[in-house]
Amino acid sequence: ADSAPPAPEPLDAVVMAEDLMRRWWPVARLHGVDLGLHAPMTRLPFRGEAALLNEALSNLLHNAIRHAGEGSHVTLALAADEAWLRVSVTDDGPGMPPEELQRAGERFFRGGGQQVPGSGLGLSIARSVAQRHGGTLQVQPGPEGRGLCVALTVPVDFKG
Repeated sequence: ADSAPPAPEPLDAVVMAEDLMRRWWPVARLHGVDLGLHAPMTRLPFRGEAALLNEALSNLLHNAIRHAGEGSHVTLALAADEAWLRVSVTDDGPGMPPEELQRAGERFFRGGGQQVPGSGLGLSIARSVAQRHGGTLQVQPGPEGRGLCVALTVPVDFKG
């Protein structure tokens, strides 16, 4: 994906988010996580690479569901203006200590130490997809300092 020429296409962020929710809802339920969607009732058209964005957002949802823990809440939220689309995944789980937040998104880094399962590539892939789209990936504490909020922001009119 890093070396292939970009191939943006017209997309709708609301449709993409609803599809992701349908895919991840059974996994969240299995883990005892309440999965929610906060999106406008209208369309949010933008241009991007659907497969890469779906992979990035799936990684964010998977991480949140896995690490937030049973009884937690995970929310996928959409916001946009004329220039930017912001897709965030917020959980109310244990979050990450500040020293780990600084490293979040590095390849092979796993918050919580080596005992945490996984490859340490999920956030790195999401960051790479955001950058490929001319955007950013931000990792910060969730509301009121609880949990984690990971936001992927990309330009609405990505031309590649």
